[in-house]
Amino acid sequence: MRYLVLAVLVFVLFVVQAPVVKALGWGAASVDLALLAVLYLAATSPAFGGFVTSVVLGLIADSFTPGGVLGMYMEVAGVVFLVGRGLADRLQILRPVPLMVIVLVCMVTKTLLVFLLSIVFDRDFTQYAAVFVNALPHVLTTTILAPVFVALFQWTDRRVRGRRPAGTLLR
Repeated sequence: MRYLVLAVLVFVLFVVQAPVVKALGWGAASVDLALLAVLYLAATSPAFGGFVTSVVLGLIADSFTPGGVLGMYMEVAGVVFLVGRGLADRLQILRPVPLMVIVLVCMVTKTLLVFLLSIVFDRDFTQYAAVFVNALPHVLTTTILAPVFVALFQWTDRRVRGRRPAGTLLR
């Protein structure tokens, strides 16, 4: 049930974010909600359920990416989940400072993966520099707002399951 609620929450946030960002003219400064949800799942979920939900969240992100190759973000979400899962075994990644550092690293990695996968799978991909120039505000916005959205995911998770992650910085 919590996976379905989280997927629906991310979908609703995407639906709300798209027209607001477009109306304000901040197209490149949107928040990568799927990546934040994937990292939250990596820290709080069992491996199988979290991975499957992460791939579904990647599909939701793919559906909101105009002109993108379907399945590209699904692959990125799976990789980010596995990396986040490895880090969650060693660190408390939901604390604000480690979360922001991990989001920054994952966003840069995501940008590089999207660039490489676009070169390989998209025949019409010719805007090499635009990927990196447009990624900078996206990376910074997502990094800065990560604690806010993760707190929203935690609040939703507590309402659904009564579960609250707690612990020290190191496990």
